Amino acid sequence: MKFKTFILDKFQEDSIIAIENEKSVLVSAPTGSGKTLIADYIIDKFLKENSRIIYTAPIKALSNQKYKEFTESYGEDKIGLITGDLVINPEAQVLIMTAEVYRNMAIINDHTLDSVAYCIMDEIHFISDQERGHVWEESIIFSPEHVKFLFLSATIPNSDEFASWVESIKNTPVEIIKSDVRPVPLERKFYDSERGITTLDEIKERKELDKYPGYHQFMKGRHGSERVPKPDFRNLIAELGDRLPCIYFVFSRAKTMDYASTLANKKQFLSIEEQKKTIVIISREFNNLNKELLSLKSTQKLRECLPKGIAFHNAGILPELKHIVEKLFSEGLIKVLFATETFAVGINMPAKTVCFDSLRKYTDTGFRYLTSKEYFQISGRAGRRGIDKQGLSVAMIYRPSADIDRIKEFTTEDKLPLKSQFKLTYNTILNLINQHKPEENTKILTMNFLTYQKLKGTKSNRVLGSIKARFTKATNLLTQLGYIKNDKLTQLGLFTTKIFGNELEVSQIFNGEIELDEYSILLLLASLEYEGKRETRFYKTYENSDSRKLFNQIQNNPVLRKGAWSQNINKMTAIIYPLYHQKKFFEVLKNSNLLEGDLIRILMRIMDKLEQIGKASNNEKQIMMIINCKELIKDSLEGIHLF
Repeated sequence: MKFKTFILDKFQEDSIIAIENEKSVLVSAPTGSGKTLIADYIIDKFLKENSRIIYTAPIKALSNQKYKEFTESYGEDKIGLITGDLVINPEAQVLIMTAEVYRNMAIINDHTLDSVAYCIMDEIHFISDQERGHVWEESIIFSPEHVKFLFLSATIPNSDEFASWVESIKNTPVEIIKSDVRPVPLERKFYDSERGITTLDEIKERKELDKYPGYHQFMKGRHGSERVPKPDFRNLIAELGDRLPCIYFVFSRAKTMDYASTLANKKQFLSIEEQKKTIVIISREFNNLNKELLSLKSTQKLRECLPKGIAFHNAGILPELKHIVEKLFSEGLIKVLFATETFAVGINMPAKTVCFDSLRKYTDTGFRYLTSKEYFQISGRAGRRGIDKQGLSVAMIYRPSADIDRIKEFTTEDKLPLKSQFKLTYNTILNLINQHKPEENTKILTMNFLTYQKLKGTKSNRVLGSIKARFTKATNLLTQLGYIKNDKLTQLGLFTTKIFGNELEVSQIFNGEIELDEYSILLLLASLEYEGKRETRFYKTYENSDSRKLFNQIQNNPVLRKGAWSQNINKMTAIIYPLYHQKKFFEVLKNSNLLEGDLIRILMRIMDKLEQIGKASNNEKQIMMIINCKELIKDSLEGIHLF
């Protein structure tokens, strides 16, 4: 079978046959095997049939990339983008959105979904994500019955279980299509400071020998404090030789820039011809940037690195710089790219080799090893179809502290099954009460993947009783707080059905008890949305009588005073005060050491929440203030491209 210019692989062909038979489809195949081509087929088919298609992605970077790709293929009039803070052509036949936006539409029964034939869920394995997995689960549960699904993922060990769950709650057959074939075979290696690029077994043998005194002839320090030197990324890259280009993944934004600068000071990876070509592109692209952007440290560092065939890419740099990096990378003019892990999800740009700076990453609960899903997702970027005979994945190992058996477990095979992260949010509960009858709610509460996994075809009063107890407890609290009265939603409850995330805090802020103007609205939302990091510093804050009064009002509210978010109010004056006084983005940036992308993220999250509040409120004064707040953010971001 052929589609467009491509001869289809068997798994692609089988998927298309299932779609033609009007089934939902779960495709489990390695990264880079061509799963997206099946999504292209659905879009092509249903555009001709005048039906609507929704394409959901786990992160905005992937949504933005798909928007660009699909507009080039099908035209801007056919494609729309909705990411909460950004809405382009919302009436389009093909709507690309984040999973959160789709879930929000589904749970409030948005009429946009009435004409949807298929919902394409890319990277469906995110359903196992501890923080956000419930979003995918609710998206499936609350989707209209007529909507069919195309689920795309890398390996899913329990694909049968997941498909059976979807079939049981949606009353539609789900065809499972599996492929274990990588178009470009992947070689998995590891790097030791003494052995170089080697196998994990050889590193384990060396680790055993390290136990014996006298094995190492070099003893550092009077007490022999460090026998084995730590591996150095420069040595690993030097050993790669002709196995470039390489994407070197680092779980730190700051390190991507530091590593790139360090390497650029010592190494030139481009030929004379490539240097000439790179300089022409750099000159053209950088001449189009505004002066403020050119003065940024990240811009200057990148400009120094690019002529050497070296670059960095992370969520902290501005989209204009990412665009330049991606352009040069796609033209083969970047040989070593230091990137954070979002590059493995959001950008379809494979390389010959993928390197890991570490197999441990820092999370909110401390350091942990990668999961097999994370390891294989990132490794999957190694090997370019039609170019490389084999891809190479190399992970740095510091053997004195490495748990070799643990590493072997998650780097040998992706055995991690999909696991429910179901939770009942206040927004979900209020929407259930608003949209459904009590007997329907009882049924819906048992439709989640968690219940399905725990029951395994049996009936357990304990499992079902636990979920119902949580629902009852939350309902009682919402009744006590005035969101529900006589089993129906109050005006406050109805407002809250359209607020997604921090719903109790936002609804309490706008329930009339807090004195609000544009400044206080922006300041409170910034305080709610800001995620503090230890290294963040705010050089200049603007605490005054207004901000102190606002803080005191928050402390007098029994809901709002809970949690530590109100402690951010003084910090956020560093951002909101200059923004409110109509300062541009680069002026606001000077008040902290926030990376450019991090500041944009805060502002876009505020914008997203303002959009929700604007749709939820029926108070004309509030709506006008919301409009003014959005204009202040837009004015500050003037000249900054958002993707």
